[in-house]
Amino acid sequence: MKKEHNQESAETYYSRGLAHSKNGELDKAIADYTKAIELKPDYAEAYYYRGIAYRMKGDYERAIADYTRVIELEPDNADAYYRRSRAWLYLGEEEKAKLDMKTASDIGINNTTAIDEILRDYDRAWKTLGNL
Repeated sequence: MKKEHNQESAETYYSRGLAHSKNGELDKAIADYTKAIELKPDYAEAYYYRGIAYRMKGDYERAIADYTRVIELEPDNADAYYRRSRAWLYLGEEEKAKLDMKTASDIGINNTTAIDEILRDYDRAWKTLGNL
């Protein structure tokens, strides 16, 4: 019974984390994802989205750690390899980024993930250029 309760509680924290992320409340999202992980240590989705939140905050090392944990739990998760590749790039680790990008491509990257990233980068570039 306790394991079921932890599972339900983990889902609740995870869902609330998603809502906080959507609202741009990254610290609250990270706290909720962390609580979900404490309750369910193999919760790959919570690690994945916490990694995204860390990356959005510019904490690339923690993002990489979370994506790495996702990959340990789900070795065929191309999106985790893709996102880890992007984080490696921000840290100037081009060889590691290339390896992860190749793995993501070999597994079969989710096109939605790649398109979302490209659009977000385009939007950021456009806003920056508009401010010149």
